[in-house]
Amino acid sequence: MNKGLEKVLAEMDNEVINEEESILVDEEKEAERIKKGEELWIAVQQGNTKHLITKIATILNKYPETRNSDVALMIKYWEIFQEHRGGSVSFEKLFELERLTSIARVRAKIQNEYRLFQGDKKVRRFRRDNEEIQKEIQIATKPAVDYISIYADESGKNDEFAIVGSVWILANEGELNSSLVEWSQQRKQEDISFPDEFHFNKLKNNGNNLQTYKDFVNFAISNGHMVGYKAIAVNQTKLNISIDDLNTELFYQLVRIGIEHESESGRIQLPKQVAYFKDKEDGESALRINQIKQSLIDNFKIHYDEKVKLNAFHSLDSKMSRLIQVADLFTAAINRKINHQQKNPEANLNAKDEFADYLFELLNIEVLNYNAEQIAEIADQSKNDLATLYIFD
Repeated sequence: MNKGLEKVLAEMDNEVINEEESILVDEEKEAERIKKGEELWIAVQQGNTKHLITKIATILNKYPETRNSDVALMIKYWEIFQEHRGGSVSFEKLFELERLTSIARVRAKIQNEYRLFQGDKKVRRFRRDNEEIQKEIQIATKPAVDYISIYADESGKNDEFAIVGSVWILANEGELNSSLVEWSQQRKQEDISFPDEFHFNKLKNNGNNLQTYKDFVNFAISNGHMVGYKAIAVNQTKLNISIDDLNTELFYQLVRIGIEHESESGRIQLPKQVAYFKDKEDGESALRINQIKQSLIDNFKIHYDEKVKLNAFHSLDSKMSRLIQVADLFTAAINRKINHQQKNPEANLNAKDEFADYLFELLNIEVLNYNAEQIAEIADQSKNDLATLYIFD
């Protein structure tokens, strides 16, 4: 036996084992990174500014231009969280204000590790010429552009109608998020069976938890004073397009029609930023998320120029957000109505059907019908500011 060869082969075995262990460790680190990124995002949406990282993330979220400029980010931080006013800073004041190095380190961690609020281009951070300095001054003094938050889910991939449903938060998102969290915590104390996460598929057919689900959506709808519910459903059998490409199109067409309605009704005024979140699906690829995101960016640029910009597009685990859970229930209820009840009118109804009927009645959903081929053409005709379902058949 060649002892030298055996030693080399044993070393190769160890290398393979170590590589496998390294991969497992890397996967665990990646999962932890994603979890922390999602938690930071939720904290920002809930208005948490108790920590340096949430303060800086809040500015990056509200003022996207600061994502490319540490100096502009620092000035905004001084103005918003340290009440600095004026165009000059005394030596004494410099010792009181947060330093650029600390702000830049936190910004880098948010963008590079958690991959949130990323800049749109590579930026030279040193040796700026006068033109670049003037540009940063403009960024630092530019007022904030308000944003709309859209929480969405997709359903019906294997059915006749493909559906994207959404919850639109036009204002006071932090208050609604906090109210949902506090209400859920209180209910959990009163009833240990209260679910940590609401999912339509976890609604029991026998109705054992039906009332809890009704209470949840009733509370969300009652406390959402500047909230709208919008869904779009398309008969995919009438279009020659893959389901992923169709749903990518639906994410944009939904927001296009919705912005048109909200603008014409006077509930919003452009310009606006759009923060868009979808329910994360099992096995969902980063490529598909980037495709949807790029589609939104390109279409906003074509149809709205600078008046509508994508602030962020994220795929969120539903357990991280009660509003994603509301979007899941809303979308699944529509799926139940148009893909199941209409196809099986003689079928025995269960608690899922009762919940879908309850939600339709609670929201008083307005249903508008069009031809499938009109999906990219129709103008909004909705008269209901609360809930609208656009069906293309």
